[in-house]
Amino acid sequence: MATGDYGRVMQPFASRQLGALVVSGLMHVLHCTVETGFLLEGTASIVFMLVAIYYLALKTTAPRWLLFAMAFVPFWPFLLQDLVLPDLWYSALLALLLLLLQEEQMLAAAVMMFPLMLSRESTSLTLVCFLIACWKRLRWMDRIVAVVSALAGSIVVKHLAARAQPNSENLPESIYMLAKVPWNFMNNVFGLVPWSNVNTQFCAVPRWAFHVHLGPVQAIGICGFSVTGWVLISEAVLSEFGLLPLLLGFLWWRGRKLNTPSVLLRFTLVYGVASLLLAPALGTWFARLIGYAWPIFFVAVPLLFDRLPYKPTTLGRECAGLAFFGAHMLLFSVAYSWFWITQLEMNLVIWTIGYFLLRYWLGKDDSPSDRSPVQQGQPIQLA
Repeated sequence: MATGDYGRVMQPFASRQLGALVVSGLMHVLHCTVETGFLLEGTASIVFMLVAIYYLALKTTAPRWLLFAMAFVPFWPFLLQDLVLPDLWYSALLALLLLLLQEEQMLAAAVMMFPLMLSRESTSLTLVCFLIACWKRLRWMDRIVAVVSALAGSIVVKHLAARAQPNSENLPESIYMLAKVPWNFMNNVFGLVPWSNVNTQFCAVPRWAFHVHLGPVQAIGICGFSVTGWVLISEAVLSEFGLLPLLLGFLWWRGRKLNTPSVLLRFTLVYGVASLLLAPALGTWFARLIGYAWPIFFVAVPLLFDRLPYKPTTLGRECAGLAFFGAHMLLFSVAYSWFWITQLEMNLVIWTIGYFLLRYWLGKDDSPSDRSPVQQGQPIQLA
């Protein structure tokens, strides 16, 4: 797409236009190669994304070692390894949306649906999460602008992608996207390996099949049962963001009874949870797909520290907090195979240690009614 050769572009990749168009513009202005263009775009995207994430984190009461914990997670190499994919570019645009939500610039945030839709078709999910999380803060004009911006982006993308090749199954795009969800969900969640007459990479002859009439797809069936999807999902969840998912769950549970006035926190929670739940239904590259949920770990986690009940700082709790950080770093550095222990088993051991360190560090779960008015208005004092 960056070079204008749409004859070799296949759907749904042809729907991810804006990043490639920016690279095309860089090639024209700077007279550089396509590789250099993607490198420049990726560098600018990662710098902007990091600045936005750390700017938002520094405005919270989260412990400062959390800044290092956010940097040392396996998520970053997966985000950086394929610059031709729109993930890094889209993350930079999403980071800009988060900054606008922090400042409650709702109209500007609504307009962001246009460049987001030009960049990736999953903006449909972003739009839904935006409307759900920010509904009470949005005026009717903001809601209309958000929907119209997304629709305008999809129309522009459809026009630009008209010269591209169809998807691998040669199905209508709407049917392809709808069929993709149950296909992947059946394989990854239920362990039932799917088959079709045009998609035989799992097996040549299925154990069970029946006829359908969907263009070139004349039969679908089941190859058999496999736990591979479960293992890959478990490894990705337990390692992709280190111990930040465990910390997220603990912080959310502690503040679950409190109101959430921040539109930024509500959006990151809704968007992050939706991305995590949908990841098994979108494909098999879980380390990449689960990475779409990064706002819930890099933005929501620091924000949730502001909602913790007041706890007096003690040396023991400070040490437990630092030990939790040490367990997070150990999870980051652990090898894929440690003698007779697999990575999955080692991850479970470290998560168990992290859980008990969290319980000691942050104390017992006190309901808001159990605290005095003075305590309710004070942030936690953490190392």
